[in-house]
Amino acid sequence: MNPTTVPLPPIDLVMHPEWQLWLTIFFGITGLASWVYGVRIAIKEKSIVPLLVIAGGSIAVLGESLIDIVGLCYWTEQGQWTLYEAFGRKIPYITLGSYTTFFGGIVLYTLRQFEQGAPAKTLYISFICWMCIEWAWEPIPIHYGVWSYYGAQPFRVLDFPLWWPPVNTVGAFSAAFLIWKVKKYLSGLSLLAILPLVFSGDLMGNALVAWPLWITLNMDVGYEVTVPAGFLTLILCYLSLKIMVRLVTEERCLDTERSEHNPVAGAVV
Repeated sequence: MNPTTVPLPPIDLVMHPEWQLWLTIFFGITGLASWVYGVRIAIKEKSIVPLLVIAGGSIAVLGESLIDIVGLCYWTEQGQWTLYEAFGRKIPYITLGSYTTFFGGIVLYTLRQFEQGAPAKTLYISFICWMCIEWAWEPIPIHYGVWSYYGAQPFRVLDFPLWWPPVNTVGAFSAAFLIWKVKKYLSGLSLLAILPLVFSGDLMGNALVAWPLWITLNMDVGYEVTVPAGFLTLILCYLSLKIMVRLVTEERCLDTERSEHNPVAGAVV
């Protein structure tokens, strides 16, 4: 591959100091709020699972550099308060709080929706809400150069490619779904498997739906290719969400039917 044809990040940008400060504080607060939420649920349910989910969300930040490279997202490095560096990319402290919030608090909230019998309509509404929140707050920091998206990104509005929020939300739902499916097989020390499951679920969800854009964005092609790839990614997001919601709701219906036909077994479960 000719390296000159690969889209290059805008490495000449300089981090906006005020926005870096305020975003670090803001996501520090939301991350702390996620921990408070997890502690409250853990005490209420006498379970360590909520704390493991929140901690798993914090650990999932280690995948940010990989997702940024394939999705052509760049955190401004000059003047950055760096949390870690991997794959040649520096990732700021801002992301620790944001991951704890999105892949900790929101994943825990979604997991509880799965467990508590939220109807399909409620799950779809939650998915849309999380997307809209990301759509609403990203354009301003992008405008001030805290991070940026480069290459032939489809569906740009205010320099923000609108395919990212559904992909990220599929990642959060995939993490919750993965935990929901395997949790009943875990006990004792094996519950610690929840920590990497959040990370794995996020990466699994992203790869499941974003691969058409990951490939085409890193090719020597333009919008005539990345826009159709973007539509394919959005279709995959919808199908993935629909499948997860259907599996969750159908399995709950089966559990209810088993309990009605065998009340004693249902009580034991």
